[in-house]
Amino acid sequence: MSPFEQSVADAIEDGRLALDAKVGLGTIRQVERDTLAMLLEAVAGPGVELRTKATIAATRASEAVHELLLFAREGNQMASTAFSISVAGNLADAIRLAIDAQGGPDDDEEAQFYAAVARYLDGPTAQQGE
Repeated sequence: MSPFEQSVADAIEDGRLALDAKVGLGTIRQVERDTLAMLLEAVAGPGVELRTKATIAATRASEAVHELLLFAREGNQMASTAFSISVAGNLADAIRLAIDAQGGPDDDEEAQFYAAVARYLDGPTAQQGE
């Protein structure tokens, strides 16, 4: 289960517990509680996760573009590196999330590219915190 899915599940369970504490567990109240839970699940369904991934992808790409523009305008911001963030890492993450948001790779070439990006993101430098 992804962190997003876990957060949604936790929120739904917290809502159920809060409703139980407020109204009890009578037959009618159980129906109301389950109806509320279904509404919560519908609001935070798969479409929300895809839009969230698209938003995060856009944010990562925007951060990378900002860093590139800053470098082009002002030069090195750090003594040891050209960028204060991992531009390649942000762009790779944006690509991965964009492909996820569209529902997965469109074809074999995109699937291979996606796999390569995922390997890059899971590589030793990513695990060391870049």
